[in-house]
Amino acid sequence: MNLPCKEDLPYVIACCHKSSYDLLSRGESMGIKTVLLSQPSDVLSPPSILILDQNTLSITPISVWRNAFPDALYIVEHPIDDDACILVPVGLPDIFLRNAIIRAIEGLSVQDQLTLSHKNLQQEHEQITRLLDVGQALSAERDHHALLVRILTEARQMACCDAASIFLIDRHSGQQDNHSPDLVFKLTQNDSIEFDFEEQRFSLDNRSVAGYSALTGEIVNLNDVYNLPSASIYKFNSSFDQNMNYRTCSMLVIPMRNHQGRVIGVIQFINRKRDINVALTSPSIALAEAINFDDQVIPMLQALASQAAVAIENNLLIDRVNTLFDGFVKASVRAIEQRDPTTSGHSFRVAELTCTLAETAGRCEVGQFKNMHFNADEMKELRFAALLHDFGKVGVREHILTKAKKLSPEAYGQFIYRIAWEKERISNYYLKQKLALLKQQKLSSEVEEKLTLEETIKLQRLNDYMQAVADANEPSLLAEGTFEHLKQIREYVVEDVNGNSRGLIDELEFGALSIKRGSLTADERIEIESHVSHTIEFLKTIPWTPELSNIPKIAGAHHEKLNGCGYPFGLKSPEIPLGAKMMAVCDIFDALTAKDRPYKAAVPLERALSILQSEVECGHIEPELVQLFSDAKVYRVLDIS
Repeated sequence: MNLPCKEDLPYVIACCHKSSYDLLSRGESMGIKTVLLSQPSDVLSPPSILILDQNTLSITPISVWRNAFPDALYIVEHPIDDDACILVPVGLPDIFLRNAIIRAIEGLSVQDQLTLSHKNLQQEHEQITRLLDVGQALSAERDHHALLVRILTEARQMACCDAASIFLIDRHSGQQDNHSPDLVFKLTQNDSIEFDFEEQRFSLDNRSVAGYSALTGEIVNLNDVYNLPSASIYKFNSSFDQNMNYRTCSMLVIPMRNHQGRVIGVIQFINRKRDINVALTSPSIALAEAINFDDQVIPMLQALASQAAVAIENNLLIDRVNTLFDGFVKASVRAIEQRDPTTSGHSFRVAELTCTLAETAGRCEVGQFKNMHFNADEMKELRFAALLHDFGKVGVREHILTKAKKLSPEAYGQFIYRIAWEKERISNYYLKQKLALLKQQKLSSEVEEKLTLEETIKLQRLNDYMQAVADANEPSLLAEGTFEHLKQIREYVVEDVNGNSRGLIDELEFGALSIKRGSLTADERIEIESHVSHTIEFLKTIPWTPELSNIPKIAGAHHEKLNGCGYPFGLKSPEIPLGAKMMAVCDIFDALTAKDRPYKAAVPLERALSILQSEVECGHIEPELVQLFSDAKVYRVLDIS
């Protein structure tokens, strides 16, 4: 009786009468196992096909058999009302029984194929889903080292391997010294042994397995790295195995290609295992447990390598863009400060102070800053805002930016010239008086002494005026002084070379010298204050990413005051960003303590902190920020103590 069968998966046929059993037992040589039973409890393992006669069904109904063996195919004698059964005539003639068994085995084979196909589809679905999940996770990771760790972890799980490494190609190093690119050993993982790892750099060549794969773009699949093909160019370096008592068996190296198809590195898989949980703690265990990387797993790992390449490229590109932009910002700040050398380094110091103050506030456990924290993007936003807070000075005339005294150098020089001219006129006048009296022989010693005394008094008066103007020309930090003496100087009339009369100082000069704070006139102060509006407008033209979109707002509010008397918009405390409040404190402090201002000496630390406190009392800056700045000694970040 020739029956179809599957030798690797024999079907079990259970018979309920002796004649059928005897008939089918001859088929066991073809892989069909036959058992004899009278009731369900006689079977130790479920049968594939169950043959039931009428006598058996009269004792045990088919419903009972179905409950016992729901997955079996049934061959039963007529009559029975069950469409799921294969029906044969009563008496089970050989020819009918043979055809019924063939039909049943064919049905089981189709069912097995469907089950296997479903299982394969399910596995493929799970793999695709996992790849999608991994790809999404990799694309979201911004930390470069964490990204590499994630790639290796996911890759090893997919490959079910003991160890894996990532090598990246550094082409920039080769361009700098006119040599070939470097192959950088970035990271490795091993489930079985622990060891210290340091990044290593090699010249990119085809002498190593990783280098060969990176150069050629070919997948290298080795069943045993100690038994390489005789024609292979590359060699296996066994020093790690020798030093760590490890045994590398199977190895798979897959190039990572970016979206342009360019190889950016390779992932090297080592020792695929039957069981991911088995540790290969000795060479003998490795030889027993390591298996080859088959054709089924390679396409999945290729897909992962492609995802990894794109994620790495994106991260490197983002890092390069960030580095480029950071350099652009710093270059812009230096270019702006070149227009005002007197404030060189101010923006960088303010940025450092502001970020340190923000970090300090984030560590507070009490007060209004409790539970406040600037994340990495917010710190970056704050740093750029602080660096660029004076960007608008590019729109302010240079002579106003660099004005160190109340009078411009030209105006002060003209005043000194008028003093010298007036002194010369006075000296000439008294010299003429003496000569005239001498000609008349009326110049007695008493008269000469009187004239000399008058001349000396008038010249000393001019010297006093010159010193008074020199003193008044110096800017003050705080509003002080009445400058009443300037009125006398303004009322002192002199003649110019053309004989025209004018005051020793004119109204504009009088107004400038009467400035109570700083060195700028009202009009000049309006122009210098306009740098904030320029800053806002300039920064708005930059297409900031969403996480940096508040930079114009933060940078543009560093001169606003809590009580609304600041500029450019007169914002009050609730409307001023916290970062701008922090920057205001740091901006004032650096302006006071900077040592590079030619028009004033650096204010001592205690005096600077006292002035900050006076700004608090005026309602200008945040009290708790000033307190925190002082108590935490934030200023030490600038080596000020």
